[in-house]
Amino acid sequence: MKVRISHLFWRELTFRSGAFLLGLVGVAAMAACLTGARAFLKAHDAETEKLTGALEERSTERMTELRDAARKFSKNLGFNCMLLPPKQRLGDLYATGRSTQFFAEADVAAMVDAQSATLNHMRPILRERVSWPEQQRDIILVGVRGEVYIKAPRWQKPIEEAIDHDKAHLGFALARELELKPGGSLKLMGRTFTVEHILPQAGGEDDIAVRVSLETAQELLDKRNKISAVLALMCNCANGDPDIVRREMNKYIPGIQVVDFTVRARARQTARSAIAEGTAAEVNDIKESRAALRTQIAGFSRVLVGLVTVGTVLLLSVLTLNNARERRGEVAMLRALGVRACGILGLFLMKALLVGAVGGIIGCVVGAFGTRLIAGEGARISLVYGGGVFAVTVGIALVATLVPAARSAAEDPAGILNQE
Repeated sequence: MKVRISHLFWRELTFRSGAFLLGLVGVAAMAACLTGARAFLKAHDAETEKLTGALEERSTERMTELRDAARKFSKNLGFNCMLLPPKQRLGDLYATGRSTQFFAEADVAAMVDAQSATLNHMRPILRERVSWPEQQRDIILVGVRGEVYIKAPRWQKPIEEAIDHDKAHLGFALARELELKPGGSLKLMGRTFTVEHILPQAGGEDDIAVRVSLETAQELLDKRNKISAVLALMCNCANGDPDIVRREMNKYIPGIQVVDFTVRARARQTARSAIAEGTAAEVNDIKESRAALRTQIAGFSRVLVGLVTVGTVLLLSVLTLNNARERRGEVAMLRALGVRACGILGLFLMKALLVGAVGGIIGCVVGAFGTRLIAGEGARISLVYGGGVFAVTVGIALVATLVPAARSAAEDPAGILNQE
């Protein structure tokens, strides 16, 4: 009589279904842990990307608002550097309040045409300490022109507006001493001006300044076509370093002097840098905290998967070993009837293959969809990873069964039958 291994296999599953189902549960649990851990990490990564994306979007909006606030703050600070003619001695300028060297209108035109990469908001002025004959006192007469170069005129506004020929802006101290208010009039060097604006208190010579249009000041001082200085704003790209500006502007006016108002320049740079750094730090904090959490989850997942895998291997090995011991007599009888040892081994391995395949499929499905229900749409695994988990479960089931099955198939049937 020919013994069919397939017939024996199905009878084995029928009569010993408990051991088969227990092995199936163990393999399914291992596959579910492998799949679920990966899907949960994917969900965590998707949530991290979503959070950081939303934060970066909000940060962009806040950055725009803060930059606008910083621009207004910087505007209130005023210009942060001054360009002087090459041979103007700073000591004489500070001591007497009068320039000895001047730019020509053509020089200013050359600066503007250069479209400087490091300067913005250029404004030519004529500034000189003069005697105010009508009031019998000294004042600072400043002739200003509307800004002749703004880098982005579509959205930037001038730091200071132009002054009409018959208007004047009065320093804080002068206005208070003379009891003048906007709309009042004053007489200066034979000409009458309407007070258009009272300058805020500056705590320096600007408090005794009278500002008029540049052309008016040139006429009053008999310095037509002469400009004593150009006020400007160092761009953020210059990092508050006047040497960078000096090297650039020397290409157009050799020997030009750049005087930076250090406090203003640094305040402007600090405000802008703080905005950018604060926004980047906020995003980095979120990323770092999420990365630390991911490391913890990954570590816990590795421990869990390792324990479940070891437990599954032990479970399958014990089940196979117990099955082989309970069936020593049957195995010996089959050997006596002519079934080879490889056939007996194949019987055990077929069962292990079925346990690994079915358990792997069930575990992958449960792990993937279960994690998706818990963690959301981001919990996804690829077909390649699912196939890898399936191959691993089948391989582990075969390896766990191989040793006890091989020992059972290799036993001497005669000795077993004599004992029976």
